[in-house]
Amino acid sequence: MLILILLSSCLICLAAYKFYGDFLVRRCGLDDSIETPACTLKDGVDYVPTRSAVLFGHHFSSIAGAGPIVGPILAGMYFGWGPTLLWILVGSIFVGGIHDFGSTFMSIRSRGRSIVETTRNLVGEGTGRLFMIFVILALIYVIIVFLDLTAVTFTTQPAVATSSGWFVAIALIFGFVLARTKLSFRASVLIFVPLTFLGLWIGHIFPAPNLDKNFWILLILTYCFIAAILPVQVLLQPRDFLSSTFLYAMLAVGGIGLFMANAPIEIEFYKEWDSEKIGMLMPFLFITVACGACSGFHSMVASGTTSKQIRVETDIKKISYGGMLVEGVLATFSLACIAVLSSSATEGASPVIIFAQGSAVFLGALGIPESLSMEFTLLAVSTFLLTTLDTCTRLTRFLVEELLNLKNKYSRYLGTLSVLIIPGIFAFQTFDGEPAWKAIWPLFGATNQLLAALALVTFVVFLKARRIRYGFALIPAILMVIMPLTALVMMVNRYGPLSMLGSISLGMLLLGIFVVVMSARFVFRRGPADLAEIVESGS
Repeated sequence: MLILILLSSCLICLAAYKFYGDFLVRRCGLDDSIETPACTLKDGVDYVPTRSAVLFGHHFSSIAGAGPIVGPILAGMYFGWGPTLLWILVGSIFVGGIHDFGSTFMSIRSRGRSIVETTRNLVGEGTGRLFMIFVILALIYVIIVFLDLTAVTFTTQPAVATSSGWFVAIALIFGFVLARTKLSFRASVLIFVPLTFLGLWIGHIFPAPNLDKNFWILLILTYCFIAAILPVQVLLQPRDFLSSTFLYAMLAVGGIGLFMANAPIEIEFYKEWDSEKIGMLMPFLFITVACGACSGFHSMVASGTTSKQIRVETDIKKISYGGMLVEGVLATFSLACIAVLSSSATEGASPVIIFAQGSAVFLGALGIPESLSMEFTLLAVSTFLLTTLDTCTRLTRFLVEELLNLKNKYSRYLGTLSVLIIPGIFAFQTFDGEPAWKAIWPLFGATNQLLAALALVTFVVFLKARRIRYGFALIPAILMVIMPLTALVMMVNRYGPLSMLGSISLGMLLLGIFVVVMSARFVFRRGPADLAEIVESGS
């Protein structure tokens, strides 16, 4: 049963890539004769034309993180595997895929500017700056969360810490070989991919010393600073390409193991409409699955780093739309990992550990020891976390530079340092004995989806300005506006407007309504000619 679900999901996503992806290319008028910002603004640091295979690895590793693992597992626990799987497939094809495709397309046609800058041009300077500050704070929150998760993984799994260090070193050498030698890309891949996987064995044999979590936090912050200021072809591109091979191997070997294990589904198809832990299926299924179907964070990656590296416009389909579909497949695999575990095995376990335990069941069917399976899975997750960390740091630095209109030879150093100060402070704080970020975790999903809604609304305006029929983007935009706003209303009601969670929810709710209303005015009250003038002024 599970193997049929995974195979059918892969076939559905493959068909969507071919047919619906081609539709998006035709409808938006992608044209390879138009030079992309990577070519016209090439600077060797951020704007670098990149082959699609390498860029896909960066893009996917950056958008994935722990999102398509944590979200589907939690949703499966709360509501059952049936509704979760349905939203993963529908969302990744018709909502998240359009969101990621549109965010990249808008940025490329706007000289590589971020979705936030595009929105600011649309809704006005004052509202746009407020929105930009909100997004910067949201990205800093992501850094705080993933910083803590990575440090905890290194503390509890020293083998993963060693393997991660080996992985970064191999990525640096891989990048040097690609840039400075005449060795072909194919030959380099044949050499460095096995070397990357060798790190799993090295970590298993030589685990890192048992070090304090605070030490790992400081070391990871240092890594983020260095990685975020280096030219993208030095570490970001080669590391993300190599990290994506972990995913391909995990899905391939895990899929074979899933077939061999033939394990029964242990969780219900449909559990309940109203979960005691999170709330009603509508809207919280959409909020919980998050990156597995649609994520506002993707718009920041698509318009922040990815758009500055795309060589030709038709690569948008391969990288942005294809990347979202592969993430949907990973989300389906994550759902399968919890589906084979009993309720007693998942009780009290974190989603990442559940993912590792489920993967160990599949890999165990191939004779791979459970301890090695767990280490491989956790290493794959930690590489995604590190990728998201330094990519998020770079993206936030871009926004700080845009907000303060800073662009000189020192801005990337000062901007990156300023971005990491707040995470560096909050990472050491606790709230009732727990990391500080956990206190406002329920807001993350709603805030993330609200950002996706605003990106989709902006895409609708962008299409109308160019006299492109926008119905295919308007429907998902309306859906993504309704769901997070409804969730925020419920959170205000649940926690009370005077509590910390309630007051923050109320602030996000008012901001979301305000920006959506301002954007809607431009959609329905202005003609295409007026919109085109506004949008082109920021291009």
